[in-house]
Amino acid sequence: MGYLTAAERHSRIVEAATQVIARDGLAAATTRRIADEAQVNLASLHYSFKGKGEIYAAVDDALRTRIINSSPESAQAHSCQEIVRSLIGRFQNLLRTERELAIAQYELLLWALRTKHKEQHAADSYQAFISAFADELARAVDLEDRDVTLLARYAVGAIDGIYMQNLAAGTGGVSEPELDAISRAIVDIADSVQPRT
Repeated sequence: MGYLTAAERHSRIVEAATQVIARDGLAAATTRRIADEAQVNLASLHYSFKGKGEIYAAVDDALRTRIINSSPESAQAHSCQEIVRSLIGRFQNLLRTERELAIAQYELLLWALRTKHKEQHAADSYQAFISAFADELARAVDLEDRDVTLLARYAVGAIDGIYMQNLAAGTGGVSEPELDAISRAIVDIADSVQPRT
């Protein structure tokens, strides 16, 4: 293998770690296994990352960025309900097309919650989703005085419930009519919690 820049090596290691975690589970993602998958020596891996924890956090960041950027709202006008529906749809798409990555995301979240000094990473991960989704909701044609952060929080909560239930059941998400009803309910709940003036 030819020379890799630091950025190329970093990217290769994160991609390899993602593959190992998705295919074999977090427990199997040792630094040696990740280095082998990335086709880099262990010294190079340790030069790029201080340890497994830093690699796991980088994988979580990469997966989150991939989902957030997967199909952001277009410039076309959409309602809050349509945007919430689109947000849920992104996760359903991952659930249907890359189930192993969906499971890897939860493994990484639970790892962060159970690892000393990594708990904040879990909170930051959720906050990044909420902030990105709030930014999209801020462009809604019917926004008026709705609280986009509240809407985004409820959307993320619904996504988690749908995601985990369908991962456990081995199904691919909810039906189109259910998706419509759930997205409408999220907007209605947010409106009832924070009445518009």
